[in-house]
Amino acid sequence: MADWRKIGRVGLYSVTGASLLAFGVWYYFGTGGVRDANALRATFARQQLVLQQRELQKHELNTYLTAVQREDEAALELAARRYGLVGENEFLWKVVPEPADTTLKP
Repeated sequence: MADWRKIGRVGLYSVTGASLLAFGVWYYFGTGGVRDANALRATFARQQLVLQQRELQKHELNTYLTAVQREDEAALELAARRYGLVGENEFLWKVVPEPADTTLKP
């Protein structure tokens, strides 16, 4: 005669073991699992590095902008050469317009 308690226990352990194994595989390899989280963490770190570089570039450009607004000729020429607006053998010319005559003539 069959021992139903033993059969039930073996079946329960088998189903529980298979479920735990499937959960472990899903937890590691599945979407939102450990591997996916590590990839997202690496992507986030790369994006943070790019943002830091952009902030540094923004700070440098703001420094140049304030120097140009103060009419610092050396800073203007350095910025123009650095960002490719003026070639190596070219000269930087700054055109300053004359103020318009606002007096009315009768």
